[in-house]
Amino acid sequence: MKMYADHQQRRTRQIAADVVFIVWIGFWIWQGISTFQSTMELTEPTERTQQAATSLADNMGEAADSLGGIPLLGQAASSPFLKAEESAQNLADAGDRTEHSLRVLAWKLGLSLALGPGVLLAAFYLPPRLRFIRNATAGRRFVDSTHDIDLFAMRALANQPLHRLAQISDDPAGAWRQGDPAVIRALAHLELRDCGLEPPPGH
Repeated sequence: MKMYADHQQRRTRQIAADVVFIVWIGFWIWQGISTFQSTMELTEPTERTQQAATSLADNMGEAADSLGGIPLLGQAASSPFLKAEESAQNLADAGDRTEHSLRVLAWKLGLSLALGPGVLLAAFYLPPRLRFIRNATAGRRFVDSTHDIDLFAMRALANQPLHRLAQISDDPAGAWRQGDPAVIRALAHLELRDCGLEPPPGH
């Protein structure tokens, strides 16, 4: 697999772009993890409140059960404790719902930051990068003979912009059909450069 161009300046730009891409991905993953952890810290007070409310509800329930056994006065004596138990349990349930909502928010914020910017950049950066790797890897197998140079010249006629072809010859297709070595070499060099390849020695 050929990752980078043979030409030094283009290879340097490709390496720099890959480093920036990796650093960008790493930075937003770190931001996502940090945001997730920071948001999860908000659940700690809610969790303590929930535990305290649950404990209070249990205590009030036990007290109501104990007072409920008193003859004649049991129901009246236990009633305030039953109400306190219900209120404490409602507070515990509210704390549980709040904790769950904060956990969901932490995951959503963390994943959004960790994946969103990276996926957005990858959608623009990776397709041309992978296309270059595919073309350079395939093209490298053919850069070894005069016939292969002719193949790259033919590809240049099909792939290169017209203004670039016009800089080589007024009739590049006709010159290619006639086997003009200078035009074939110039066309091949255009296509090889786009593939990130150097022509073989002597060409």
